[in-house]
Parts: sequence; C-alpha cells; structure tokens
Amino acid sequence: MAEAREQMIDAAERLAAERGLAAMSLREVQAAAGQRNKSAAQYHFGSKEGLVEAVVAARMGEVGAHRQELLDALGETPDRRGLVEALVLPLADHVLAGDSHWARFLLQASNDPTFATVVRRTFQGSSFRQVHTALMETLDHLPEPVRPRRLDHAVGLVVASLAALEAGTQPDGRAALPPTAQIADLVDMALGVLDAPASAATTAALAERPARRA
Repeated sequence: MAEAREQMIDAAERLAAERGLAAMSLREVQAAAGQRNKSAAQYHFGSKEGLVEAVVAARMGEVGAHRQELLDALGETPDRRGLVEALVLPLADHVLAGDSHWARFLLQASNDPTFATVVRRTFQGSSFRQVHTALMETLDHLPEPVRPRRLDHAVGLVVASLAALEAGTQPDGRAALPPTAQIADLVDMALGVLDAPASAATTAALAERPARRA
C-alpha cells in the first residue's frame, strides 16, 4: 500500500512538472504509476486537491528538516543573508540531488488558482514559517505594506529560478553557469530583492492611499 502511494506521488509530480497540472488527473497518475486498480488514487488521496497536498507534504518533510538545521546553526541573531540561504539552499539541494521534478511541480501548483492555497498551507511548515517570520523582522528599512510583497516576490523568484535549473533551460542559447554558481547567484538575487530600499515614488504612492480612498 505504502509503495503504491509513493509511486503515485512520484508520478503526479513528474506529470505536473512535464505536462502541467491539467495532465495530473487521478486517472493519468494511476496509469503513469502502473496501478491497475482504478480506484487506487481515489482511495489514497480522495481528490486531485488531496493528491497535490500529498506531493507537497512528501517533499517538504526532507526540505524542512534541512532548513531547520541551517536555522539552528545561525544562532539567535541571524543576518538576512543567512536567512535567505536557509530559504534557498534546502530547496536547491533537493533539486540538485538527482532526477528532480519538484521545483517545476511547485511552480505549476503555486501559479494555479485552484491549488495555490493548498500549496501555501502545506508548504508553510514550521521551518518555513520560522525563516519567513525572521526575514520579515529584518525588513524594517521598508514601509510596512511593502514588506510581505517583497518577501513573496523573493520566494517566487527562488521557485521560478530553481524550476528553470531543474528543467535545464537556458534562454537564447547562452552557456549555463555551473549549478553551484547559479545557486549562489540566486541567493544574491533574492537578497537583492529584499535589500532594495523603497523609492521616493513608492513612498509617495503609499502616502496618497488614504486621500484616494476618501
């Protein structure tokens, strides 16, 4: 039973990554996993939403444990870069470890209105919530309404970049950086999103909001 469930989780992740979530029906997953029992996916997951949740939960256990190790090593006063590394590196190591479809699955599911809530609920395990809270506390150089938006975009950048790395895509035929360099640069880019100050234009627009509502 457990083996059949794991096979269907692997098949669902692969189908969504390679062909999109539309291809990840319970029937398609059963076929891809070699399950002859027509009710196997329904029995194990209940619905497509349950299957998506199962895929995310299965992958985030290992990723979350690695992230917790990095967070614990940072001590009581972590700097922003250390926190960004704790966000990025566990996901990156999972992608680089082998024949991964995880980042592409996560990107697909995160951008699908039907499943985005499921992904957020399952993705935000204790170690993710910890690093998210700690990063928010470092963003006091930004106006408060901007802070969650910046962090959301930094996370989105990480997932999208890892999905491209996983797929081996490189625009315009350019030679790809070595994977380790791509990961280091991704940390730099995510940190840059968070470090950038709010411009005078952003600050002025925020100041105008009450007047416009009136």
